Amino acid sequence: MSNLKEDLDLLEHLSKKISDLIYLNEFSQIASLDNHRKEIIRKITENNSKKDEIKTRIKLLMEKNAEIIKVTEKKLQTLHKNHNKFNNRLKAYSFNK
Repeated sequence: MSNLKEDLDLLEHLSKKISDLIYLNEFSQIASLDNHRKEIIRKITENNSKKDEIKTRIKLLMEKNAEIIKVTEKKLQTLHKNHNKFNNRLKAYSFNK
């Protein structure tokens, strides 16, 4: 996050510098400052799109994880039922002896 803050601070500084140069009618440095400003904007935009990709992947992982948990819980219930049935049979068998 600090990189984003630093980039935004630099972007603000460059924009102010460009504004000051325009006010002073000194146009020679504006092109290079503007290119630097555009590069920072591109970098911020790319980082945000990467964050969106990461969010999407995490969301998919969470959905898959929820599905896996449901399947596992269902299997556990089945095992528990079967175990109880086995215990009941064992008790019935033990009482019949």
